[in-house]
Amino acid sequence: MGQEQDQTVYKLLTVIYIIILNVRGSTCKTPDPNFVLIVADDLGYGDLGCFGNTTIRTPHLDRLAAEGVKLTHNVAAASMCTPSRAAFLTGRYPIRSGMVAPHFMRAYPLTAAAGGLPTSEITIAEVTKKAGYRTAYLGKWHQGWSVDRSNPHHPHPLNQGFDYFYGVPLSNIPDFGESGGRILVSNLPHLPFQILLTFMLVLVSTICLIRVRYLPMYLGVLLIFLTGLVCGYLVFPHVQHEAVEFLHVQVLIDKLLNSFMFRNYDIVEQPIHLPSVTRKLVKESEEFLQARHTDHAPFLLLVSWLHVHTALATAPEFRGQSAHGPYGDAVEEMDWGVGQLMEMLERLGMADNTLVYFASDHGGAQMAKDFMGRVVGGFNGPFSGGKGDGSTEGSFRVPGIVRWPGHVPAGVVVREPVSLMDVLPTVAELLNVSDVTSGHVMDGVSMVPLLRGEERVSPHEFLFHYCGDSVHAVTYRPRSGTKMWKLMFREPDPNTKILVYLCNEAIHLDPPTLYDLSADPTASSPVPAGEHSQVVSAILKAVRQHQDSVQEVPSQLAWWRVIWQPWNQPCCNFPKCACEDEKFKGLFTD
Repeated sequence: MGQEQDQTVYKLLTVIYIIILNVRGSTCKTPDPNFVLIVADDLGYGDLGCFGNTTIRTPHLDRLAAEGVKLTHNVAAASMCTPSRAAFLTGRYPIRSGMVAPHFMRAYPLTAAAGGLPTSEITIAEVTKKAGYRTAYLGKWHQGWSVDRSNPHHPHPLNQGFDYFYGVPLSNIPDFGESGGRILVSNLPHLPFQILLTFMLVLVSTICLIRVRYLPMYLGVLLIFLTGLVCGYLVFPHVQHEAVEFLHVQVLIDKLLNSFMFRNYDIVEQPIHLPSVTRKLVKESEEFLQARHTDHAPFLLLVSWLHVHTALATAPEFRGQSAHGPYGDAVEEMDWGVGQLMEMLERLGMADNTLVYFASDHGGAQMAKDFMGRVVGGFNGPFSGGKGDGSTEGSFRVPGIVRWPGHVPAGVVVREPVSLMDVLPTVAELLNVSDVTSGHVMDGVSMVPLLRGEERVSPHEFLFHYCGDSVHAVTYRPRSGTKMWKLMFREPDPNTKILVYLCNEAIHLDPPTLYDLSADPTASSPVPAGEHSQVVSAILKAVRQHQDSVQEVPSQLAWWRVIWQPWNQPCCNFPKCACEDEKFKGLFTD
């Protein structure tokens, strides 16, 4: 009897011990991190205090860098908005998804265009959705657009893994502002381009006429009328300097065609009230974070600021406060926005379990001009070139910061090459859902070992720098030693500038120019390529292998995919085409 009692007590103690072990195991398990990804638009490498700027105040981003890892060799996969952001979202060079162009129009110029990021591509949001995350995209999208909510294959954030979208489908351009700035007048005064645009508009008009027989007559007439207005806007910019009345017509046209704020599929604001955009994105971010605090769901929040792409409009409290005019004011307002996000994370107790990543989408727009012809672009620090170039360091090198308390060290500087494409594989590894991208060639590589100090060498042996659909330069980081090389096949020709440099008109370098980035990080002093034939041979071999791995896919930026399609034109309160977001009505009127 006593022996049976002893066995019973033994079994009971065993069960209790197992329960204790399970409880300890469950309480000690580190929860999966939340993710806040923050992307600036056209921000230069040297625009932040933590990256060497001494005249623009960025205390919140400086603190973020001090509490995390600063990436000083962080590169974009393209030097224009649309392809660079496609690579960031997918972890793949944009040529693999067709988000590159063989011509100069390397980003979507119109909302009502046919092209867009294919929904067959796997995005960061879809990776986190696999792990049960709630997702939101706030701000600039610029990956193609569709108002057809019934078709899951049309380009739209909600068809790419995001649960919620609030922002702009296209971009922010000078025409949206109140200063009278016009992107084409400032940057495209050349007759050959006008002739090209004439051809494009004739094509659009022809398409309109073909579509008329399928549409009511009044709508067909309206489409042709709008086409004529656009033709006048694009093709005859010299008229703008002669007729003040026509200036207002031009600004009206671009605001009519492209200046929208959307909430999911619904236009909630037209035209955009630029001075309040940053505050609205902050408010939307706070609401999303508060909802996740309430439902305890893990989350991915991607905030894509409109700053510092022109037009440079800020809230009143930031105007005239910086040492660099409207551009500096915009950088400082963006920094304030980052600070608001971080404060919200801390207030909700989420900061320690949230990985925060910050970067610019590509180099600063050194050739951006305002309506008076003044350059209003960013500062790329010691690097030459900028937005739109295909091979210069200033076109691809961007500030990068990663903060995740207790998981990545604070105050560390990583000088090894990493890419915006690495964010998706990093997230996938942390969530153990790498299988979601199976079947896709991934160009990004997880940064986890490098961020944690487990590895000292970049996960990339080669990084290919594209201009349009061709490789203009390659960065080579051998697997041993400390050397880092760059081979340039082409360099920008300043005489071919149309908004940005023309890729196919870049100067062909024969032989290619070699730089030792480990000794010359700004790539300003070439070294004799003949003395480093093994390095050149390794790079040339890598280029061939990379190009062999790229399968031909339809270009999402082909001419017929970027021109205006009037039947897809969004409009708020037709025919008025103007509305104010009821959610923010009366809150941000300045």
